[in-house]
Amino acid sequence: MRRRFQVVIFISCLCLIGQTAGMPQKPDRPSEKGAGRCRGWENDLKNNISAPGNIMHYLKGLNETISDLSPGCVKSFSRNVTHYNLVKLMELLNMKYDDLNPGTRKQIYKWVEDIYTKMSGFGMEISNHKPAKNGPGKPSDDDKHGKGKGKNSWITLDVLNILGRFIVQAPASTLQSITGGKNSTICQFFNTSSNLLDKLFDLTPVQARIFLRGLEQCVNVNFSSEKVIANLGQLACFYPVKELKSLGMPAKYALQGKLLNCTRNVKKIYEALVEVLGANISSAENLKKLGAAAIGLKISQLSNLSDETVVGAVRELKKIKGWSKGQIKVIVKKYQDAENVTADKLKNLGVLVSGIGAKTFEKLNGSEFLNVFAEADVAESVRSMLPVQKKSIMKTILQAVNIDSALEKLPDLLVSQVPVKKLKKAGDIINLDFVSKDKPWNKGQSVAVINRIENQLDDVKNMSKLKAAVKGIPCDLIKSLKPDVVKALANNPLVSSNQVRCFSVKFFKDQKASNPNYFSSLTEEDINEFLVSYMVFQPDIKDLKLIPQDLCSNMVDLISQANITMLPRSSPRRRELLDYSIDCLDLNASSMTEEEVNSLGSLVCEFSPKEIANINNTVFVEIVDQFRECGRFDGERENALREKILSAFPPLSNWTLDEVTELRYLLAVLKPDDFKAIPNNDDIRIALEEILSSHKPVKDFVPADFNNAPDLSALAQKLFDILRNASQDSRGKRAADCAVRPTLEKIESLGQANTMWTAQQLSCISNEDFINSLDTLTEVTGFSAGQLEALKSKALEAYGMEITNDELASLKKITLGFSDEEVKKYFVKPDIDTIGAISDYKEWASLKYDIRAKAIVQNFLGERTDNMLTSTDLVAMGYFLCVRSSEQIKNINVSAYSAAAREIGNVMCPDIETLTALKEKAVEAFPDVGSWTGADLQELGVVAAGLSAEEVPKLKTSAVSFLTPAAISKFPAKVFSAMTVEQLRNLGPQNYGAVTEAQRNALPKEKIDALNENAGYARVVGGAGSIYWNPVMILTPLLLSLTATLH
Repeated sequence: MRRRFQVVIFISCLCLIGQTAGMPQKPDRPSEKGAGRCRGWENDLKNNISAPGNIMHYLKGLNETISDLSPGCVKSFSRNVTHYNLVKLMELLNMKYDDLNPGTRKQIYKWVEDIYTKMSGFGMEISNHKPAKNGPGKPSDDDKHGKGKGKNSWITLDVLNILGRFIVQAPASTLQSITGGKNSTICQFFNTSSNLLDKLFDLTPVQARIFLRGLEQCVNVNFSSEKVIANLGQLACFYPVKELKSLGMPAKYALQGKLLNCTRNVKKIYEALVEVLGANISSAENLKKLGAAAIGLKISQLSNLSDETVVGAVRELKKIKGWSKGQIKVIVKKYQDAENVTADKLKNLGVLVSGIGAKTFEKLNGSEFLNVFAEADVAESVRSMLPVQKKSIMKTILQAVNIDSALEKLPDLLVSQVPVKKLKKAGDIINLDFVSKDKPWNKGQSVAVINRIENQLDDVKNMSKLKAAVKGIPCDLIKSLKPDVVKALANNPLVSSNQVRCFSVKFFKDQKASNPNYFSSLTEEDINEFLVSYMVFQPDIKDLKLIPQDLCSNMVDLISQANITMLPRSSPRRRELLDYSIDCLDLNASSMTEEEVNSLGSLVCEFSPKEIANINNTVFVEIVDQFRECGRFDGERENALREKILSAFPPLSNWTLDEVTELRYLLAVLKPDDFKAIPNNDDIRIALEEILSSHKPVKDFVPADFNNAPDLSALAQKLFDILRNASQDSRGKRAADCAVRPTLEKIESLGQANTMWTAQQLSCISNEDFINSLDTLTEVTGFSAGQLEALKSKALEAYGMEITNDELASLKKITLGFSDEEVKKYFVKPDIDTIGAISDYKEWASLKYDIRAKAIVQNFLGERTDNMLTSTDLVAMGYFLCVRSSEQIKNINVSAYSAAAREIGNVMCPDIETLTALKEKAVEAFPDVGSWTGADLQELGVVAAGLSAEEVPKLKTSAVSFLTPAAISKFPAKVFSAMTVEQLRNLGPQNYGAVTEAQRNALPKEKIDALNENAGYARVVGGAGSIYWNPVMILTPLLLSLTATLH
């Protein structure tokens, strides 16, 4: 009886263990959670800065490594640091500022701020230091409506000098607190000999406006003074245009000298300078005297220059940075009209070479061409070239020299243009040393070059050498590497999300294989060996819950720093990681402090609507920058954030640039009526311009499940309303049909928001402003058909009815506004450069534009047939290729297709019949679908979607992750469902995000489970209906049986 009783107790204990496994009991709340983590030398730095001794000697050894300082480590820095050590560390960090991660810069600023606002009695000799009233992590009552408002400024002259370049990480309200009055910190600073202002290269327009306003209040600061201008540093790049008329010549020259050091676009200042200078530019000498101010010349002024004037001044003009595409075209045309352009003469043009057309490039000597691109300024011109120009350059070079010679001399900006087929034919130049150079290989090229050196990569030293080429390492190679080599790979910041998934799965699989109780027996030392990147896809949540409770906070430190944007937005793992972290740290949204929220890192982006609503308003204001980094919010979470903003910040009618700059992209959660309540003033305008200009539309295909871009249309409407109201106030009444006229200044200020103009308003642009604003108008992606038609009519008015091919090319997307009849009239004989400039718009491939597109292509071909098209022609055709019939595509020359395959693969033709025809051509160029490599699939791009249901299963499992997301999105559901389980399991996260609902619905459960693994789902063992048996579940029936026997 006694023996039976003991066994029953044992079984009961086992059952309790089984019930509580993975559900750790909540510990007492630690005082500091998720502080971040440091590794190796970072730990030494962290310990040394808080030690009482002098760290000067120690810091000397960090000159090289300090640039790699991580944001997470800085978060964990002690605030208890001596003044001397702080000064010396900040001196070093300022020296390395440009090399630091942007997140690290922000954390360094916050660390210094915490030292001065949350510490008291630590022995630092700082004047006017006032600790925060409520202690660490508890913002004062004054601070509940806007970060920093109501506080005495903690930034004294001493602190400003310590911060140095990190001052630009401060919020607007903090900057305003040091710029008010005659004796403000900024006034004291301006009277010192510091050169800090010269180094503030990342200064924003809002910050510059605050500093300039502050300086206006200082004694003896006169912006028209030559001496003051000479001391403005980067503030000169924001010099108030209205002040230019009052400047004397010495001051104007001083300003011109300062503008040369600007890294931002200062064209508006130069335009105003040219106007006030009243320069005579009738001769080359006078034009050269203008110097960099020449970019302030309007296109009409440049058009009036004689060819001889341009030729005489071109060697000076090429040195100027900031030319618009329109200006470059005018200058180069005049140069070409006067000079017979040879490869050698391209040196005279420098960056202006981007104005040379593809048809000219193809006439040049390829060998000489290659040598010309050794000139840095000529190589730089590639940045602003169209694909057709780059292709013509590459074609011309490769026709003249062998691939090894080309690779040896090609400038980095042209390397990505080398076709994979050519790269595979390269000789001994493709070796480890060459591949390890910092060349911008595209993904397909990376696969090709890695394939040549893969037998040398199972070595830590060799793996650590790789830079951009690391993207080409396939998962099956990663699985074969030694653990220390995998770790070296994982430390490369350029690895893809699929590689992260692959090496993290390998790491934990290897650990569990060697120790079945791996997670439950983890030590702190083990966890310290984990990399942050491992946490994105692994470990499975059930394994995380096996980790000893006293170590879970160490795991949260790691998870909070992981880049969870590598997971699709729909992945449940995002929320599971947050739940694990909240449970581990015993957090509750309603009682969370600023530090506790900070400990969660980017996981705050997964807060539910209820959790957002429950955050304390004061805490929300302090941690709003974390939400700001999340990108897009949808549905109920968007509504919850809006309500929280409205309750935590001042009434909308009282908002200033403080609130606007503090919220930035989070403003997207507000409704249009909310924006109507925000004041219409110049401060708000500048803040909105800054936010909108920093958000560029992405041209490449972005899978819906990875589209994190916020909808900024309401911000754009607000900016438009401010500019329109200012126009009405200042100009009074106009003719009713043009009451509000778009001007050059307004068009450039609005950028993408130019879609807010009505078609009628767009027709009111003056001819001169239209031509000068084309670079801006042609980049706007959202114009309607009616707006494009209005802009087309304006173009015909501005250029005249004899519009040239060059002028048609300058219109780009506006050419969609031409009617069927107008296309026949004006596109009589479009050349390769015209086609190349207008073909990048998917509308050409739609039914609405079909007649126009076919007419343009036919006129481009002339007497030629499809088999006469060159690779450059095919690249130039872009979306026009989509309107060719299957029979016409069949006639395309295989070699021409092969050389243009990558560019064709970027064109998302809507009809599967077109893609199927292109795929047939691809099979001719790249025979045997079953042998296609990842490099081939990258090169073919969207064309791979033309594969049949019989061909798809033949694709190598090791290569399918190199299918492009754009291709995945185009596969017909029936064809996609033909993929094997292993192919789907290895697609990769980005490709998972591109899978359409129709494709998913066509898959059986087994294949859906395999597909889901790419999004961080745990693998379903044994398929549908399988049961996971843990040791307790297995032992319990055995022991019950034993009990019965003993009884």
